[in-house]
Amino acid sequence: MTEQPLETRFNSDSDDLIDSSAPLDEKPKTRSVALVWFKRIAPWAVAAAILYSLFNDVPIADAWAAARAARLEIFLPVMMAAVLLWFLIDSAAFAFLFTRFNAKLSWGEARSLRGMTYILTPINWNLGTAAVILHLRSSKQIGALDSTSSMVFYQMIDGLVLASYVGLGAALLPLSPEIESLRRISLGIVVFQLVSLWVFMGSKPAWGWLARFRNFGIFRTHQLAAPRDVVVLVLMKGVYFSVFIGVFWSGCLAFGIDLPLQLAVAATPAILLAGSLPITPAGLGTQQAAMLYFFSSHGSEASILAFGLAFPVALLLFRLLLGLPYLKDLPKLRRAMAERNS
Repeated sequence: MTEQPLETRFNSDSDDLIDSSAPLDEKPKTRSVALVWFKRIAPWAVAAAILYSLFNDVPIADAWAAARAARLEIFLPVMMAAVLLWFLIDSAAFAFLFTRFNAKLSWGEARSLRGMTYILTPINWNLGTAAVILHLRSSKQIGALDSTSSMVFYQMIDGLVLASYVGLGAALLPLSPEIESLRRISLGIVVFQLVSLWVFMGSKPAWGWLARFRNFGIFRTHQLAAPRDVVVLVLMKGVYFSVFIGVFWSGCLAFGIDLPLQLAVAATPAILLAGSLPITPAGLGTQQAAMLYFFSSHGSEASILAFGLAFPVALLLFRLLLGLPYLKDLPKLRRAMAERNS
C-alpha cells in the first residue's frame, strides 16, 4: 500500500505540522471539534460501507473457508521476504532522496526513520508521514516545507512508475475495450507525469504565471533535481513495485486464484493506486473492491476477498515486527513534538 499524498500543510490527528515559513509557535486559533471528528470518522465510515457491500455479495463464512484452505506455507514466507526487501529499498530511496535534496541521511538513519513509520502508521495512517517530516526537522534541521517538497517529488516518481507498469501489463494482454481503456489511461498518466516533471524541473515555458508557480516552496526539490535523480529513483521504485507484483501473483496462486502474470503486472499497480486514495484508512475496502474487479474471472470471489484481507493484515503484522527494534528511537520523536508544542 502506497503512502497518502502529502500537502504543504500536513494534518495529523495528533497535531498540525505547519509550513516551515511560518513561526513554530503559530497555531490555528480555532478549530471545529465537529470537523475534527468528521475527519477522523469519515474514512472509517467509507471503509465500513465498502466492506459491508462486499460481504453482502460474498458471505464472510465463505471468505473464511477460502482463507483456511489457502497455502499459507507459500504466502507467509513470501510476505516476510517481501516486507524486508521493501523496507531495505524504501530506506535506501529515503537516504538518497533526503541526502540529495535536504541534508545527509545515512542508510542506517533512513532505516530507523522507516522503522518508526511502521510502528506509527497503524496508530494513525497520517502519523507515519508526519513523523518523517517532524523527525527530519528536529534531527537534521530540515524545514517542513523542504521535506514535504522532497516527498511530493518522490510520490510523483511513484505515480510515473505505477502508471508505466499498468501500461506494460495492458500491452501484454489480449486487446479488448477494457484493456484499450487501461492502455489509454496509463499512457495519459505517464505523459502527464513526464510533462509535469519537465515543467517543474526546468525553466521553460517561461510564462510569468508559470514561473511564479514554479517558485512555490513545494516545488523546491523539482528545481534542484536533475534527470539523473529521476532515473535513480525510477529504478529504485521499479524494483520496489516489481516485488509487489510478484507478491500479488504468488499470493493469488496460494489462495487458489489462477492469475496470469500479465494481468498481475497491469492490475497490481492499479490496485495500489486505488488503495492510496485518501478516502479510507490505508486503502481498507478500496483495495479489496479493486481486487474483485480485476481478478473475478480468475478465481472465486470468496478466495479473492480472502486474499484481499489477508494481504494487508500480514503486511501490517510483519511491518510491526520489523519496526520493533526501532522503538528506542521514538522518545526522540516525542521530545521533538514536545519542544515544538512548548
